[in-house]
Amino acid sequence: MKFRHLLLILFSFLCLQNSAQNNKVLLEETITNIVVAFKDKNAKIINNYTSKENGITILVRYGALDNYRTISSINFKNPIPNYLPYTEPISSTKISYNKPPKFDCNTYSWSKKGLFCDTIQKSTLFTNTIKNLKYELTSQTYAKELKRALELEKNSYRIVLVDDNNEDLIFFLSYIDDKWILTLIDRVTTDCCA
Repeated sequence: MKFRHLLLILFSFLCLQNSAQNNKVLLEETITNIVVAFKDKNAKIINNYTSKENGITILVRYGALDNYRTISSINFKNPIPNYLPYTEPISSTKISYNKPPKFDCNTYSWSKKGLFCDTIQKSTLFTNTIKNLKYELTSQTYAKELKRALELEKNSYRIVLVDDNNEDLIFFLSYIDDKWILTLIDRVTTDCCA
């Protein structure tokens, strides 16, 4: 009887380990495909990684406050904001799972280059944006959007790419329905106008 329990525990552990490994492979494949699609300006591939129901939220800065817009799909001819084209980053580096670089508005530069997936620290950028817009939104919209932001950030990883040409791309992938979905694009981290 004890042998059966031990065997069951061992089998469960191996299944969980295999599932986690498959999830990591899927995450890396998704990151790579999205980066290449931005480089090639292939909206079709990018939009295949988006939620048809929820779209993509673009974090932007208009004036002093961060803001956001949720769109159904990426369109390279109509970027958001319209004065800032989407970057065409080039990445030939492996994904690093350590602390991502920081952007310095004094020097307009990143602390390091590469492709980073932050699996340690959860970003609260979207939640903070919603909280700062509390008086701009109706109470119903505020409650709904805050709940959505908290849920997305809980299940998301922040991806930061800084290539050799100092092109950057910052986006968030969320694990939803057993796949990685492009949910947020950060266009405020490198916007130093405020």
